[in-house]
Amino acid sequence: MDYKKSYLIKEIGLWVGLAIAIIFGLTEIEWIAFVGVVIMLGSIFQTCMYYKCPNCNKPFNIRSKKPNYCPECGYKLEDEDV
Repeated sequence: MDYKKSYLIKEIGLWVGLAIAIIFGLTEIEWIAFVGVVIMLGSIFQTCMYYKCPNCNKPFNIRSKKPNYCPECGYKLEDEDV
């Protein structure tokens, strides 16, 4: 998996998981709220595994936006608008 797909999965997983956890947590259906938390944790785990530079294989910071250049080796990453 490349870093762009991993970043997209992280963003979608965090927001969908958060929405599920909040909505079903408020309606007191805890087991579905737990599924939302599992989705969030799964998206963070896969990001830790796959969100890294394709050139030097160093992980990117998962708490920031997608970089244009690798902070370790300076490799120019692909543009978003392609």
